[in-house]
Amino acid sequence: MFIKRLSLILLITMSLMVGCACNKQKKAPAPQAPVTLVPNSQNNDFACQLYGKVEVPGKNLFYSPYSISTALSMTWAGAKGNTAEEMAKAMSFNLPFEEQHASFRDQQKALNAIGKRGKAQLSVANAIFDAKIYEKLLVPDFVKLLKDYYDSAVYSLDFGDYDGASKYINTWVEERTNNRIKDLVSPQHIRDSNDGMVLVNAIFFKGNWLLQFNPKNSVEDTFYTESKRSVESAKPVKMMTQTGEFPYAEMDGYQILELPYSESELAMLVVIPDDIDSMKENFSPKLLAAWQAQLRTQEVKVFMPAFKLELTLNGLPGKLKEMGMIDAFDEVRADFSGIRRSDTGKGLYIQDIIHKAFIEVNEEGTEAAAATAVVMGTKSVAMPSPVFRADRPFLYMILHKPTNNILFLGKFADPPKL
Repeated sequence: MFIKRLSLILLITMSLMVGCACNKQKKAPAPQAPVTLVPNSQNNDFACQLYGKVEVPGKNLFYSPYSISTALSMTWAGAKGNTAEEMAKAMSFNLPFEEQHASFRDQQKALNAIGKRGKAQLSVANAIFDAKIYEKLLVPDFVKLLKDYYDSAVYSLDFGDYDGASKYINTWVEERTNNRIKDLVSPQHIRDSNDGMVLVNAIFFKGNWLLQFNPKNSVEDTFYTESKRSVESAKPVKMMTQTGEFPYAEMDGYQILELPYSESELAMLVVIPDDIDSMKENFSPKLLAAWQAQLRTQEVKVFMPAFKLELTLNGLPGKLKEMGMIDAFDEVRADFSGIRRSDTGKGLYIQDIIHKAFIEVNEEGTEAAAATAVVMGTKSVAMPSPVFRADRPFLYMILHKPTNNILFLGKFADPPKL
């Protein structure tokens, strides 16, 4: 029987919006149909399914489906047999093996290219941190695949030095998330991995709104933590406001607003449903497409909360099991022999997934970062202008427009104290 351990640690960070006061000379671009590329359909299907599993009524939520998918795809690259089949089904991976990894490669290149243009900071990085004692057991084809398709660096660390190994990994993550994500792994994670392995994905984003909010117009206002706006659910919130031309739509049960960034390939989509709790069952790529199909650029009066949150998303292994990913978490049945030679009795399994998040939204822009670590151990026109008042629970997501890929997804339901 193989001794197998692997834990997956996910951290998501979003920070302040950076820029100057609202420029009224600018106009939000007309919404365009997204280019149909992979892995947007797969990632968004996973994002919506996961939302239905992790959403808790009355609680805030924020995560990066792209980061989680990338880290798990890196892990899936070394899975075999039923383990690989279950992971592919749960993650909505439906392309041939090499094409699937090529889709992640192309998406990563597209995102990193945005950062190089200079209108926004955006970077994606991956790495493998392996226990030095077992570095010769790494399957060469696995290492090559991760280098070729994920541009992943490979590091061999002394996992016997729990403090040193965790500090090295955490420093790597901090440097690639502008110091927003700290303490990704602890010495205890390294100890429990039993000379294992850590696979990390880190994504960082910082960009300005195309149409920024004037801080002088922001006031204390009321936010209702329930969709029905009951008096009992009222809480104070800092409310940003501006009137401008934005892609906007109203559908039966929803108000939809797109807030473009100065980098034209990125935008935040904000959706106010009549009943936020219905999203647990109804949110899907098909519904997202329906929202976007109705968007028309028009003058809108926007009220949007400014907020700052730090979140931890627990219980992801259980949620992924509910989605059909069973064997990967079983130390007997898990088969990751494509990562490390298992004939030595040093096989691997996924032990845990931890997801931490930070987000701050204000008048100027958005800063977002995410890190995913897989720790593997031994085994229309209207008068007057429509009003978009986000004073009750709403969904928000940061999209890569050319692929329509959901990079970050959240629900704002409970404002923190001012």
